[in-house]
Amino acid sequence: MAEAQVQYDMVKYPNFKEYLWFEEHEAELLRQYFGRYIVIKDQQVIGDYGSRKLARQQTLEHYQPGTFIIHFCGEKDQHRAPRLSGRQLVTVDAN
Repeated sequence: MAEAQVQYDMVKYPNFKEYLWFEEHEAELLRQYFGRYIVIKDQQVIGDYGSRKLARQQTLEHYQPGTFIIHFCGEKDQHRAPRLSGRQLVTVDAN
């Protein structure tokens, strides 16, 4: 069976690989950071915070916007997942 591949809009969602990494490690991350906002950059957690605002403020002191994602570790909410739409699609291995 072929490996699953995901198509995403690299212009609209430049950090979608970070989200895929979160999905792959979700169970482990939820155990460790439940109820916290985590900052993911280069497929690793670089910080965890009690609020999205604080996570953004602190992370922007060291990193450029668009180079990381902030994700809430809690019950899964389909409204928070990135939408896979747009014009410029790129195929990437899910791993």
